[in-house]
Amino acid sequence: MERRNGSMKIKSLIKKLEKKFSKNIAESWDNVGLLVGDEDREITKVQISLDATEEVIDHAIEIGANLIITHHPIIFSGIKNVTSKNLIGRKLLKLIENKIAVYSMHTNLDSAKSGLNQYISEKLGVKTSKILDEKNMDMYLLSVYIKVEFEERLKSKIEEFGLEYNGYKNVYYTSNSMESFEKIGEQEKSKNKNKKISILGEKGKLSNLLNEIKKIHPYDEVGYEMIKTENKISLGGLGRIYSLSEGIELGRYLEVVKDKLSLNNVRVVGELDKKIKKIAVVNGGGASFLGKLEKIGVDLFITGDIKYHEALDAREVGISIFDIGHYESEYFFTDIIERYCDDLEVEIYNDQPVFKSL
Repeated sequence: MERRNGSMKIKSLIKKLEKKFSKNIAESWDNVGLLVGDEDREITKVQISLDATEEVIDHAIEIGANLIITHHPIIFSGIKNVTSKNLIGRKLLKLIENKIAVYSMHTNLDSAKSGLNQYISEKLGVKTSKILDEKNMDMYLLSVYIKVEFEERLKSKIEEFGLEYNGYKNVYYTSNSMESFEKIGEQEKSKNKNKKISILGEKGKLSNLLNEIKKIHPYDEVGYEMIKTENKISLGGLGRIYSLSEGIELGRYLEVVKDKLSLNNVRVVGELDKKIKKIAVVNGGGASFLGKLEKIGVDLFITGDIKYHEALDAREVGISIFDIGHYESEYFFTDIIERYCDDLEVEIYNDQPVFKSL
């Protein structure tokens, strides 16, 4: 699939993607973002694929794409050398020699509120779901004291930043205050009516806002304070949990899942006549959540990469499993990313599953 329209630099597209899928919500072990390439290059063409295999890279060279966006990172851990004697070295050399950048969106895309887990849930027809492993960020309150006549100018600067908080933006509070000061060595004391404006937001963004406020503030020394609040902002998180309006036999729901997700084969743990209602979804490999799912009473777990002993433990505690496969739970990645490249020439590389059922 191809689309042609405008052009932009790699860093501009990255900024657009990270506004929706922040790197801050990636797992600590993950490696996301721009992993290869120069962000200042103009994009000629974007290729979107699940992985950066050698075949994918060769195809990007063939079609003239200089940016590959992948789900799985091409670099996961430390590399001691980059030579043609090993697979990762050959791939990196080929990318560098052909001036192709690779940008990866892995667990930050999985965890995003509009990411992979949410996308799968919606494809299954789920209207309401909860996040299985929610990630929250502490919120801070920046209070700035300013002369009354500068109030509107400061508010304009706040609104320019567009700080968001749980579905709202530009959340701030205004109150009256009085300042009193005297310069050292002078007898005269100054008193002025002021405004105190308090802004709620993330610490990093508030720090950036404060730097901008200092540029327009009439005083050399800006009166301000920043304190941590009890408020938290939900950043998203891995997995989704939902309940059906009424119980359904496992076998019947299997057909629903196969139809909605276009699956030919599913590995099943559990009796097909068992009634299920509470369901959890985790794309990729979600076996590490089995303990948590047992505690919250999940009937069915839809995920991939389940091993024998994990499946055995799940069966023993009464959790049925649909192992739809790692690839099969993540190939929707390209559908999501393509939406954000609508002003560029884009080609979707049709990755194929590693495993075949014969």
